[in-house]
Amino acid sequence: KIMTDFGMPVWVKNLLKKPLNIADYSSEEIRELKQKLSRFRVDNPLVSMVIPAWNEEFGILHTLWSLANSDLKYPTELIIVDNNSTDGTSNLLHDLGIKTVSETKQGVGHARTTGLAIAQGKYVLTGDSDTLYPPQWINLMTDAFQSSDDKPVYCVHSTYSFIPEKTGQRWMYGIYELMSSFISKRKEKNEPYLNVYGFYMGFEAQKGREVNGYDIEVQRTFRGTVGQLETNATEDGMMALRLMQAGGKIKAVHDSKAKVWTSDRRIQLDGGIVNAFKIRFKKYLSRK
Repeated sequence: KIMTDFGMPVWVKNLLKKPLNIADYSSEEIRELKQKLSRFRVDNPLVSMVIPAWNEEFGILHTLWSLANSDLKYPTELIIVDNNSTDGTSNLLHDLGIKTVSETKQGVGHARTTGLAIAQGKYVLTGDSDTLYPPQWINLMTDAFQSSDDKPVYCVHSTYSFIPEKTGQRWMYGIYELMSSFISKRKEKNEPYLNVYGFYMGFEAQKGREVNGYDIEVQRTFRGTVGQLETNATEDGMMALRLMQAGGKIKAVHDSKAKVWTSDRRIQLDGGIVNAFKIRFKKYLSRK
């Protein structure tokens, strides 16, 4: 079933109204956020939520609020991997009581590898610091590992929509996502790993370590240059591919309650909506 949104849901709009600077919060609001995030400090987690961060002092709070509002039915730990931030990211995370680890090797894959190494959960869910996660996302992603057929599920992913930087562009993004979804559905049959991105995926932790999925030749940086395309293999897609090659299944979670909302940074890196779709369609045709 293909679904798209031409507007943003209420829960996303409400989160976007919150300040991105912790200094703009009252002491009561900070206590509320810390109290909600404290649920992620558990001794024996089934799930580890791992997010890399680089210079996100004024960017990560919306993501943290979305996770704080999670309806958790599984014991879940939250790990933020600070990848050489030079701003106040580390202090912010410390003040909020979030489990944080440092990785000095620059690169998204290095940060995700460090998070995987210390994750205690049977399942690892990965995210990004510019993405909003709906209340049921962790539950639905974890549920998806339970397979009814004879092939084990090693990797799962949900769906996503973009948060437009400019007011009034959401309908345009909705059209882009609708057209892109037809390409994604075709990939799902034969090349499902091409639909897997690190900001909305999960995998069985031990299998991820065994296949060393994040080990790629060229590591991505956190922010590229506008109009400059990624030409090398990415750590998230490689993890999914290696898990599939190890005999596991990649399962897509299409439930609308599992759709994440992410910044349109990826669209801007492709030069805008029209150019982004042209690039995606061209890549699709070249692989047929």
